[in-house]
Amino acid sequence: MVKCWVTFVNQLIILIYCGFKVFLLQIKIIMQFYLSEDIELIYTENICNEFKLHNHTKHVVVSMVMKGCVKLYYNNINIVCNEFDTFIIRPYMPHSVVIEKDAKLLSICINKNCVTLKNKECIIQQINNKINTTELSNIITQQLQEKLLESVEYIFESSDSLCVDIPTEILEIANKIEQQADCCISLNQLSDEVFVSKYHLVRKFKAKFGLTPHQFLIQIRIRKSQKSIASGNRLIDAALDNGFFDSSHFSKCFEKIVGVSPLNYKKAINK
Repeated sequence: MVKCWVTFVNQLIILIYCGFKVFLLQIKIIMQFYLSEDIELIYTENICNEFKLHNHTKHVVVSMVMKGCVKLYYNNINIVCNEFDTFIIRPYMPHSVVIEKDAKLLSICINKNCVTLKNKECIIQQINNKINTTELSNIITQQLQEKLLESVEYIFESSDSLCVDIPTEILEIANKIEQQADCCISLNQLSDEVFVSKYHLVRKFKAKFGLTPHQFLIQIRIRKSQKSIASGNRLIDAALDNGFFDSSHFSKCFEKIVGVSPLNYKKAINK
């Protein structure tokens, strides 16, 4: 009797395990990157992830929630974005994003130097080409595409409002970190640049960027390694060239900021 009961329990466990595996297989997790000269489209589906406080120094980001719910912390306000809502992230603005389970999100990252009226038609054409000539055409309806482009047009027509008020000395520190990201830059060196204590510098820097200078440095290094990987360089070279000498540390930082591992990012790039 006991033997029969043990056999039944074991079979039940196997059935539950197999059913759970089938359930996981049915939930397809997608994160795809579509790159062009001046833009990058990022499509996510079922990733259920939190992108902690960060910013974008090179891009204006326009995002649309295509399904489900996305929670945004931006400009010290918590915002819940539902299906078909769009939101715009200005350069340097600290924000965090929580993508809920079952959510679908499309983000367009536009080079901030291209956000001028004379470049408007060229950028819109690049976006349309990426949507219409890739598998995104099977995901985004014409109506959604038009709604998304309305938000893109808005940033070109109000480009002056995209500027963020950052003190000159703090912006100079950010630029220095960005230009010398592959080097070892000490906090003492940075504080000497603007003639303030390192503690005061950290407070002022974090107040504007949402990150400490060191966190900002890691973010910049990861963004540069993304560009290196997208250019076809080996993962090890992308890490070493950008100041990462420990592969596990590189992978951990990369996945935290980008949302996927370096290898999966390489596989997910579409040009």
